[in-house]
Amino acid sequence: MTRPPDLPESPSVPEGPHGDPIHAIALTRAGAATARRLAEGLPGCRAWVPQRYAVPGDHGFQGRVADLVARLWAGARGFLLVMAAGIAVRSIANLLEDKTRDPAVVVLDPDGRFAVPILSGHLGGANDLARRAARLLGGTPVLTTATDAAGKPAVEVWARARGWAWEPREGVARVNGAWADGEPVGMYVDPLAGCTGVADDLREHLALVTGDEARASGFRGALVAVTPRVLPDLGAALFLRPPCLVLGVGCRRGADPPAVEQGVRRALAAAGLSERAVRAVATVDAKAAEPAVVRLARSVGAALVPFPPQELSRVEVPTPSDRVARAVGTPSVAEAAALLASRGRLLVPKVKGDVWTLAVAAAPTSSAGSE
Repeated sequence: MTRPPDLPESPSVPEGPHGDPIHAIALTRAGAATARRLAEGLPGCRAWVPQRYAVPGDHGFQGRVADLVARLWAGARGFLLVMAAGIAVRSIANLLEDKTRDPAVVVLDPDGRFAVPILSGHLGGANDLARRAARLLGGTPVLTTATDAAGKPAVEVWARARGWAWEPREGVARVNGAWADGEPVGMYVDPLAGCTGVADDLREHLALVTGDEARASGFRGALVAVTPRVLPDLGAALFLRPPCLVLGVGCRRGADPPAVEQGVRRALAAAGLSERAVRAVATVDAKAAEPAVVRLARSVGAALVPFPPQELSRVEVPTPSDRVARAVGTPSVAEAAALLASRGRLLVPKVKGDVWTLAVAAAPTSSAGSE
């Protein structure tokens, strides 16, 4: 048997939500010089200055800075606005959508003495961008996010660095607020997550608790649970979802995509598993182009991993089927694909819907969630 292909890596931390460019925009002659220094020292950074101050290498502009920012917004990783904070705020006010999608925005004085993140400090990377800009200019980053001011981590940044999802969204504020206020923060790590040593770099900031401890009396503080399972009785403020689940899926030819998606989602919920912990959808290669399978992988944000039937046929499974073997050349699609792609253990044996089959396996993850 040949070695199964590597599972796709968990999502790495993107440099920003929109793409590559960072735009350093200035309004004065002194600010233009600062914008040029930023463009020269930061990869992907472009200097925008009023046309009357432009020199070769600059991007000159005319008109209102708010119009320029609006034009650049959708494709930007971040903005370094070398101008008064009031002008900067008015220029971005009508463009704001959501903290998970807005680009980083940092305001600097014309001489680059101070760099102040004003939008998307954590997820958008504005705090880091301010640090980099200040280091380049010899200035001072002025960070106003509560966890940074308290010298504490931001839980969403820590999780995203591992390619993990989280829910509910308001739990992030609860955990970060507890850190900022000096309240205790606990973490329960589900053995099913396969994340040995995951909290080693947070030991000084939290206490590790067992599931029994969390359920017995509730953690007196903010509790974080690292688990692919839905555990409403745990009382956690925030659930972190390591990408450790692999869905093995089969379906009839021409199966209705919404029916397959809804059926699989219901089966996952019935098994007490979070779809946000799904890392890959695996199937036989003959089904990899089926719209229902493609849609399912896209809907759960997972990679689609196909296998040839001869590889799947060599995997020992609990519920092989002669009928499936006659149809696609392997006695198992769902269970065999889940096991082969995960290199782990079967959590949910084959579940059958009207036009689909599902099995779920757990893939071991590293503490970084990417191996």
